[in-house]
Amino acid sequence: MKSRSIVDMAEHHVKNLFLEKSPPENIYHDLNHTVKVVEASKIIGEASNLSESEMEIALVAAWFHDVGYFNKIEEHEKESIRYAEEFLNQVEVDADFKEKVSSCILATKMPQNPKSKIEEVVCDADLHHLGDEDFFKKNELLRTEVEQKNGEFFSNRKWVKNNISFFLNHTFYTNYARKNFEEQKNRHLTKLQKQYRKYSEKKEKNKLKKDKIAIDEEKLRNKKSSEKKADRGIETMFRNIMRTHVSFSSMADNKANIMISVNTLLLTAIVAILMRKLDSNPHLIAPTAIITIMSLVTLIYAVLVTRPVVTAGTFTREDIEMKRANLLFFGNFYNMDLKNFQWGMLEMMNDKDYLYGNMIKDFYYLGQVLGTKYKYLRICYNIFMYGLIISIIAFAIAVWVYEKPTDLGIIIE
Repeated sequence: MKSRSIVDMAEHHVKNLFLEKSPPENIYHDLNHTVKVVEASKIIGEASNLSESEMEIALVAAWFHDVGYFNKIEEHEKESIRYAEEFLNQVEVDADFKEKVSSCILATKMPQNPKSKIEEVVCDADLHHLGDEDFFKKNELLRTEVEQKNGEFFSNRKWVKNNISFFLNHTFYTNYARKNFEEQKNRHLTKLQKQYRKYSEKKEKNKLKKDKIAIDEEKLRNKKSSEKKADRGIETMFRNIMRTHVSFSSMADNKANIMISVNTLLLTAIVAILMRKLDSNPHLIAPTAIITIMSLVTLIYAVLVTRPVVTAGTFTREDIEMKRANLLFFGNFYNMDLKNFQWGMLEMMNDKDYLYGNMIKDFYYLGQVLGTKYKYLRICYNIFMYGLIISIIAFAIAVWVYEKPTDLGIIIE
């Protein structure tokens, strides 16, 4: 039987199969797609110098290569081979012909793996649309078909990503296909990559937007939760800080009071005893002046430690609305009337951020006051310590270098 007759019979048989068995959702793997693959096989086969018998095998394989899509997508090549073998068993062809047709069909399975020139021709013809001008139109048909048959929806980004992966893993095998389809295929790949970047940026923006919404919702839930249930950990922290600050302030005042008491007694003794006897003991004038100045300066710094700072004691409604007034410190409200003070306190109590902000400010300024107190207190103790040492040394030197004996009895009389 002539090869042309076999090809014609294969064409007639496959067209009848499409009319009888092709499901309506096969809008890409339809008869038109098969015809295009057959035409491409003939063109590529002629350019690849296939013999008449080889061309016959290629064309018959091209006619049957996708009829397996009637039943399923996965492993459809095996179904296509089954249809081809049923047809070839009805015509007078040898076993070698059948085997090569089956091999050509199986070679189109992804990833393609042709092992002969005929198989390379069929493989390049099957995917020649990758280098066609209307690739993107055909690609949308394929997407719709796959979604309908698999019941799976592809996002634009995922579909483009799958296409890029397919392009990168695909190779044209024949010289004709590389020369005529490769350049256009690369342009399509570049366009797909641009689309992927665009969809990725859009997805990232949407993700950031969703994350922001989620964060805002989480903040809202946390805020509502905190309004219903007080945060005991924060309250405990504030109590401990306040207790510590008050304790340190009390310690500073007690130390200052010690200095005030000691130096007040010392100045009293100097004025009441020593100064009355300096006319008869002139060599003690300088030591007495030293200890007097030391005691006076120490007393001044001790008083500064305990000296209160008075503020205006008023605030305005604007101060409350702008969250500037700190109502936790008496110095900011002692001159206010009760009505305005109550209003201000209620406003602060209804706004936890304002309340905690005031407590933080209160601790901060109390810390500043404590810092000043302990600074003055350190100066006070240093002056007292070093001044006392110098005074004792001065008295000792004055008594030792003075030619006449010091009349202690007169001094302590």
